[in-house]
Amino acid sequence: MAAALLASCSRTIENEEEAVLKVAVHDEAYKEQLNELWKETYPDAGLEISVVSQEEIQNSIANGEDVAYDVYWLEDKYVPLVIDELLEPESDVEVSLNTNFNDIFDKVRKVYQPIMAQGMSYYALDLNKIENDGIDKDTFKEIEKIAELDHGFYYMDDIYFTSAFLTSNLNYLPGRDRNIINFTGSAFQEALTDYQKILELIACDDPASFDNWFIQNTYYSGFVTDGMQLKQDEEVNQGRYQITKLPTINGHQLYTQAISYGYVINKDTAYPNAAKNLVKLMHSVKGMQLLCNDEIRIPLILEDQLDQFTFENEHIKEKTIALNGAISRNWVGIENKTEGALDFLYLDTTIEKMKACNLEEIEACQNELDEDYQEWLK
Repeated sequence: MAAALLASCSRTIENEEEAVLKVAVHDEAYKEQLNELWKETYPDAGLEISVVSQEEIQNSIANGEDVAYDVYWLEDKYVPLVIDELLEPESDVEVSLNTNFNDIFDKVRKVYQPIMAQGMSYYALDLNKIENDGIDKDTFKEIEKIAELDHGFYYMDDIYFTSAFLTSNLNYLPGRDRNIINFTGSAFQEALTDYQKILELIACDDPASFDNWFIQNTYYSGFVTDGMQLKQDEEVNQGRYQITKLPTINGHQLYTQAISYGYVINKDTAYPNAAKNLVKLMHSVKGMQLLCNDEIRIPLILEDQLDQFTFENEHIKEKTIALNGAISRNWVGIENKTEGALDFLYLDTTIEKMKACNLEEIEACQNELDEDYQEWLK
């Protein structure tokens, strides 16, 4: 039996005779390197690779047109619109998947394998300030310890950032136990309790300086985005930063959000075997290595597999590790509504109720939020 299992895990499928795949990729450098890797691995089959913008792919989907590629890259939020038009890839890939980005889709059909992501925000440490003040870097692994510092953690008091403070227990989110927010269960109770504690411990006290907190070296750590030009600050002002996962609260990991992308297989392809082999090759160690120099779309490599890869830019490696502590935006939809099931959580009225909730009467607060949610759903 063991021998049979090993054989099944390592099985190969033959490309169709004279197969030539039309492929849409995200980047010119990736195109060239992928083409070389494919020729080295499968000299019997050809690729016609084009660099295609997500906008072009998304326009085809929005207009109800067939996507004219056998294999193409796709942003996560468009997966539900084409999930029935995709072919299931080989599941036994060499580099394991980060299931935070595809577990909800897998409940419908297992056709999406996330391969890279763009963080909507990252958590960064100001190494110059930390070292100059003699602070132990391990301090920034726990909210409780950060709170003991003056200016320990900078964030902007906006749901774009503070939504991460509601992630200490993910099981209340749509797509987990049910398709709507589970306000009345123990998971949300834990997340709400932790959320209030975080806001109490590290209140945002200087919202006007969001773009400058790290340049001014006022704070030891804080949220950054790709638009905040960390690289330029390092080059011009000799700043030194480390991007890392969010700290924990009460021992519970917090999560940022990210936009993920995967390479999917068109179910109408004339060469399903070759297409499956291509996507599998993309998820091999050699295939994932091709993504390790992209500063924006970061490879989704699990932290315990990183020793197999090389990174020319240390921040890309740091972002790769940070994305182990990230989740996809939630795309569970609601029938007869244009909003997603999670959108209620981001309303100003909802946020104010969560902040004002009396934790000594937390179940009453949960029930009130749930009643409001049921009305919103209607």
